Amino acid sequence: MARYIDISIPTSPATTVFPGDPAPEFFWPGWTHEKGNPANVGFYKGGLHHGTHVDAPWHFIPGGKKLDAIPVDTWLGACEVVDLRHLTCCVDAAALDAAGVLEGTTRLLFKTCNGDVDFWTRPWNPDFIYIDQSAAIWCTTRGVRLVGLDYLTIDPPTEPTFPAHLELLGHETVILENICLREVPAGSYELLAAPVKVAGVDGGWCRALLRTADRRITSLIPDGETQA
Repeated sequence: MARYIDISIPTSPATTVFPGDPAPEFFWPGWTHEKGNPANVGFYKGGLHHGTHVDAPWHFIPGGKKLDAIPVDTWLGACEVVDLRHLTCCVDAAALDAAGVLEGTTRLLFKTCNGDVDFWTRPWNPDFIYIDQSAAIWCTTRGVRLVGLDYLTIDPPTEPTFPAHLELLGHETVILENICLREVPAGSYELLAAPVKVAGVDGGWCRALLRTADRRITSLIPDGETQA
């Protein structure tokens, strides 16, 4: 029986954000139960790239597609999780050559040692495992449509030109960031990571899930159930 694995990270005012970004805020300026109103009506103030989110081409590519122009099936479908926890610097083309990625894979999630800790509760780590430009080229030349990484961003702070973002988004390969793959074995899954349908923007939040029939997984949500 199919099960679902939640690979999203929680978002709160304490969630680690990219250096220079304001922390997200949640507030209730109008209706609240405490004021005697019939409902709580909350508001959110924060970036489109906070928490688990996706990048559309317009994030880096002038004239590139905005979020609402990306076909919904881009975010949904077969994907491969690749275990690269042995890497100590970056995901590069050589690592992907050695990883045994199935031919024809169009959605690829990289599981690295970034996820060995709750990085979303820790200070920004400039030494995270990033995606090298060679790995981005490896993906675009093989028709990969979506790439995911278990950290806040995919380019290292030492690369001010953002080569991996430019290579991927320049070929309309979208990016899924801030995911947690710690409890996910390498293998084949179905990805469900459709973002909120916000018009005219460069990215947006999503609740990323993997669907599997593998009974070895322990942190699963059975069909028809929900997780807070």
